[in-house]
Amino acid sequence: MAEACNVTARAGNNKGFEDAACARISGDLQEVESDLPDDIRDDALRVFRIAVAEKCTIKDAIEKVQKEALTEVENRFKGQRFKGYIKFDYDTNVIQINVNKFGNGNAQFSAGVGTKKMVCPDPFMGRLSDPNMHR
Repeated sequence: MAEACNVTARAGNNKGFEDAACARISGDLQEVESDLPDDIRDDALRVFRIAVAEKCTIKDAIEKVQKEALTEVENRFKGQRFKGYIKFDYDTNVIQINVNKFGNGNAQFSAGVGTKKMVCPDPFMGRLSDPNMHR
């Protein structure tokens, strides 16, 4: 049996990623940032809100948006190069979905999931968790 390459031997999913992807979104939507066309952005937002309301995991919500809303990019920009993203900013999580459409017809989707770090706004409550506060 062949040995794994030293560079990619430890690549792949890890426990932190699995925990983040299998979590459910809590809290309210704070902001949506996007450079997609307005109708595609609105459709992606609608699908994502429905997935959150149905208590889908973050991974399932991302897949729903990619399959139901962002496939329109493939049809609209047929034969053209297009790059775009949509970012959902919730109370505790930030989810970004990227679209990379190539001129030959292929489209690539990627996603990023992050958790927000809460920062104490009152300096009299003790040590702050934000290390950049006094710079």
